[in-house]
Amino acid sequence: MAHPWLTSRRQILDNNYRLPPEGTAEVDALFSKMEQLAMQCGDQATFEQQMATSPLSQEYNNLMAKYSKYYLVNGQTTDENLSDMKKQAAASAAKEAVKSGVERELHIAAVRAMPEPLRELKFGGLRVVPVIGPIIQWIGNIRWIYRLFGGGRKDDMSGQDPTQIQ
Repeated sequence: MAHPWLTSRRQILDNNYRLPPEGTAEVDALFSKMEQLAMQCGDQATFEQQMATSPLSQEYNNLMAKYSKYYLVNGQTTDENLSDMKKQAAASAAKEAVKSGVERELHIAAVRAMPEPLRELKFGGLRVVPVIGPIIQWIGNIRWIYRLFGGGRKDDMSGQDPTQIQ
């Protein structure tokens, strides 16, 4: 039976890791060494001080690091969790691809079902309206010419070097 001072350390490994057989053998060997150290100490405080300076402490930490992929999250090891996440991502991607394709086809069908003038208004905006369209086009041309010759908003500094702005 394990020494009471070692119980919490052992429970961390037993409750939180699903170790392979070789890992269990390494843990058993380490805990038998720790048990011998515990038997030499008179009380738990002495044991903890001895354990802190003993190479057994580093060996315990190395075991936890070595078998970290066997750490349980929601009852599964890291590899099992990754496998499940990959399966879920693939299923989700497939669903999204189908959904996106269906939405695209529905949109195309809806646009084809629209009368021609409505379709022109949807894609051309107000530019296709007989009186308003040319006015909007002229306003756009005037703005373009104004910017071409150095006009524009005074607070528009997008073309300048930020270090040169005063």
